[in-house]
Amino acid sequence: MDPLERSWELQFPRSIAVFDRMRSEDGHVGSVLSALTLPVVKADWQLDAEGVDEKVAQFVRSELGLPAPGEARARRRREGISWTAHVEQACHMLWAGFMPFEQVYSIGPARADQGVTGEVVHLRKLAPRLPRTIQRIETGADGGLVAVHQETADPATGRRGISIGVDRLVMYTHRMEGADWSGRSILRQAYKHWLIKDVLIRLDAQAAERNSMGIPEVTYDRDNAEDRARAEAIATSLRAGESAGVALPTGMSLSIKGVQGSTVDLIERIKYHDQEIARSALAMFLDLGHDAGARSLGETLRDVFMDSVQAFADSIAETATEHIVRDLVEYNFGPDEPYPTITPGDLKAAQGIALDALVQLVSGGVVRADDDLESWVRTRSGLPPADADTSRVPSETADNAETAGALVRAGFEPAASAQAAGLGDLPHTGMAPVTVQSARLNADERTPVAASQPALAGVDELIAELLQSYQGRRRRGDRQ
Repeated sequence: MDPLERSWELQFPRSIAVFDRMRSEDGHVGSVLSALTLPVVKADWQLDAEGVDEKVAQFVRSELGLPAPGEARARRRREGISWTAHVEQACHMLWAGFMPFEQVYSIGPARADQGVTGEVVHLRKLAPRLPRTIQRIETGADGGLVAVHQETADPATGRRGISIGVDRLVMYTHRMEGADWSGRSILRQAYKHWLIKDVLIRLDAQAAERNSMGIPEVTYDRDNAEDRARAEAIATSLRAGESAGVALPTGMSLSIKGVQGSTVDLIERIKYHDQEIARSALAMFLDLGHDAGARSLGETLRDVFMDSVQAFADSIAETATEHIVRDLVEYNFGPDEPYPTITPGDLKAAQGIALDALVQLVSGGVVRADDDLESWVRTRSGLPPADADTSRVPSETADNAETAGALVRAGFEPAASAQAAGLGDLPHTGMAPVTVQSARLNADERTPVAASQPALAGVDELIAELLQSYQGRRRRGDRQ
């Protein structure tokens, strides 16, 4: 328990129920948590085996279900670890502040794909111990973790307590301070805004129910006491509906009064608290697009957000390396054997590049198109793989015309340009293209300027470059 937490309901273990309610009932809180966890779950988790014996790396990969670089994920055995499922469960530490797992081992013969022989210690499962079942976290005098005490349902006695020692624990914590192993929920700073927003939503529903129909006003004879009681009953029981109506006695009238004057716009206040909830997790980009927001601003906010997600993923990798991989290697290869490390990779790089930005890079000559790039674009865009037998190759005449057009636009004579591009036998009118003609018109008098143009610098180099580009396209077309 954090002794410095001033809110009684947010002191562990009571805080778990509050944060669980926040993530379960509030759509905006749920979307913020999904934005934080999805990149981590989808990350390219790998084993960095630099300086590690290959058989050790192969054994750890097979136990954790991590594929080798460039390999597809192997089918999961009957008893074993699904690393993606484990990471998804570990992400509960974001909202709860911590997430413990119990390591369960078994001894048996090594499998054929593990690179070792004989009896080995297998990691049978990493059993999640959900935060709502943890009643106490025990620490030592030095602040180290000793055990977690879990309370579970028992069919015979109703409840039973279980103590899980640190030697069997993998304890993920978020923003741990000192010896407080309960961590700090990422929703702690959003709690105030969620609490106020929850009240505002209820008030908005009440206002809509009350004001959408209006307030019934019943006029009656003051001298008749029975009419007053009857008028109050009519006013309080009147409801809007398809068959709603009322029968009034003589001398009594009914009118519906609408809202007069201005009322408080609760929706704008609710939006404000939604924005603050997103801001507390650096997920401000989630609120762009509702009112305004430039694309460049969204990219900047996303970069800051992805830095926080990268730090979160790295903390999972660090804990898993030191408390899963190291234990597994020590049990099977000894305490002095170097062990590999788990890495989520670069999450920003995994986001890739927008296709329109890629087009600009290729057209600008910064990136040159090749077969690997085409395969990547097809895969990302959901397009089928390229088929060399049925692909449409631009005709040789079209390529030659493109080269001739480039020469003409550079200021060369049309006939000479066609000859240089291999279009010598193709008849030409001798007229310059429309773009060249327009450029040669005087802006004021709209009369042709003298046809003679000064010689361009570097003409030979330009022709050589254009012909080289043309020949390269022809070679690529022949290969396809």
